[in-house]
Amino acid sequence: MPIISICVPTYNRAKLLSELLDSILDQENVDDVEIVISDDASTDDTMSIADSYLFRFKHYKFIAQPINLGMDGNFLAVVAAATSPYIWLMGDDDRLEPGSIRRLLDAIELWPDAVGFTLGVIDYDVTMSTAIGLRATPTTQLMTGSRAVFSSIADLLGFMSALVVKRDLWIRELNDPKISSINNYYIQVIILGRIIGENGQWGVIQPPCVGFRAGNDQLQARYGWLERLKIDAKAYDQIAQILFADSPQTRNIMRRRIFDTHIMARIMNAKTTAEPTVGIMPAALFLARTYGKIPAYWTIALPLLLTPNFLVRFFRGFYRTYFKSSGRNRASLNLGARSR
Repeated sequence: MPIISICVPTYNRAKLLSELLDSILDQENVDDVEIVISDDASTDDTMSIADSYLFRFKHYKFIAQPINLGMDGNFLAVVAAATSPYIWLMGDDDRLEPGSIRRLLDAIELWPDAVGFTLGVIDYDVTMSTAIGLRATPTTQLMTGSRAVFSSIADLLGFMSALVVKRDLWIRELNDPKISSINNYYIQVIILGRIIGENGQWGVIQPPCVGFRAGNDQLQARYGWLERLKIDAKAYDQIAQILFADSPQTRNIMRRRIFDTHIMARIMNAKTTAEPTVGIMPAALFLARTYGKIPAYWTIALPLLLTPNFLVRFFRGFYRTYFKSSGRNRASLNLGARSR
């Protein structure tokens, strides 16, 4: 029986799905995983692409949903179809980095009592050919309790491709109708918080196991960057209130971390596009209401919003090129060290 189920909810990304499956086939321990794909009634050739891999994996399952379930619905459906003790939630446009399954299996053997794991991530451009960043992941370790985990890595829990969790605990939480009815695009974060609870152990694996494809956000393509930014802000506030209603301190720490990571990334991405950014003033007003008590909003975020795009692009390019601390240079160093 496979130890890990790699669970892939997909929709209209046939070519990218193929790239992901190829990266799994390249792993040395591919027979130790089950591949489960749930297609959310795609209109492209996802089904034919998925069928072409049927006999290339030892453990493979493809589900074609008859109607579109939506992002959260398809997310839950693919996990429900998995059978392994651990589920690895995987975006259909991301990929596995070399040796990632081996690193995860080693961590599971080392920490069998851990309820789940966060994995290291390298960010690539939209073509997956150039590394542009390395996620700030703590050193490999065990954390205990949801307050410690969410205070340190709440932002990393929102990236599903870097999450592995015990399947039986996931299913247990879904039996609560209050959880299964949530529809904020980040239901997995709430489930993980409930699973970890007060004393659950959560593993962190720092070496990159996942490659993230930047510039390919389906929600932003559908709603625009401003609404995408609001989705992050509102969802994480809801998560903090559900999980830590009795701990204002933890909620405030979470809010600051989400501001420093998700929100600042949304702003930076919008300001480095070649086209004029639409919705600057509405974004500034929304963020002032939501994060106005955080000094960095006034000293960093607001000035960044008001700076012309071409200047932001120039200074970002300068920083990425000449500063060793930039995510691009740290990612390049990591890839270089791995190839030696």
